[in-house]
Amino acid sequence: MAYDRESESLLVGGGRIAPVPREAWEFTCAGVRVLADWVARRTAVGAAGTLEGLAPREWPQERTRELLELITVLALLGEAEAGARRRRGRCSGRRSCGGGVLPVPAAARRPGPALAVREEGPEGQSALW
Repeated sequence: MAYDRESESLLVGGGRIAPVPREAWEFTCAGVRVLADWVARRTAVGAAGTLEGLAPREWPQERTRELLELITVLALLGEAEAGARRRRGRCSGRRSCGGGVLPVPAAARRPGPALAVREEGPEGQSALW
């Protein structure tokens, strides 16, 4: 397995899958490159007499669909992380950027009407109007 950066292609055996965005290829989790690990685990030949040894020797069509889905998810996650890094880069010091979220209105910071009524009765029930 290899990755060609110029053509953004993933080379698996005699096959080529493209485009594979750089973010998908470079995406890591716990220090492991996810895409490379996924392919390596599915192309490894297991020992005879083990469950891994029962894996198909050929690359089934279903596996190609799963790989394309994984590439899509990793590309989206990579884009989201890059966007978050850009936003963090614009926010500096003690001032927060807010991330495009509007401020909370003052009325929303006060207790709701159910909590603002005077308590009645021995169990603290509120009077129904």
